[in-house]
Amino acid sequence: MGFTLGSLDEMRDPAVRTLVAQDAEGTVLGVTSWLPSHRAGRVVGWTLDVMRRRSDAPNGVMEFLVASAAEVMRDQGVERLGLSAAPLARTPGGATTGDGVETLLELVGGVLEPVYGFRSLLRFKRKFGPGLEPLVLAYPDPVALPAIGVAVVRAYLPDLSLRQALALVRGRS
Repeated sequence: MGFTLGSLDEMRDPAVRTLVAQDAEGTVLGVTSWLPSHRAGRVVGWTLDVMRRRSDAPNGVMEFLVASAAEVMRDQGVERLGLSAAPLARTPGGATTGDGVETLLELVGGVLEPVYGFRSLLRFKRKFGPGLEPLVLAYPDPVALPAIGVAVVRAYLPDLSLRQALALVRGRS
């Protein structure tokens, strides 16, 4: 399936589960998709990928979808339910390396927050009491950090123009 950042293309894969919330009239209020996790050739868990809701959806629609998925998967004996990462959001008391990586990631995360919402995504996911696992970034040399920062931005915002990037950075300072 490859690397995904919650796009609609992955939802077309028949192996992906989709959960939809509708109102009494059948209007779609929100949707989640779940990617399978495999071990030894069999599905042992599901990981949250796409989360989308209508702007006028009632409060709690996304919480309802995630909780409903968790309940169904628990009843099916699923071993692991993953809420995915919020990669540019930090949890209080996290380990630091002192080599500038945290500063770079904090800068990139701050610049992208208004567009992507990493920190609000982490706050949302924490409502469910997940086990938190650190993400590790391995890089050959601190000189590579600016290029890594650009690659992270491009992964999340592939169509971002230089003008838009500059506007985001200016808005941060």
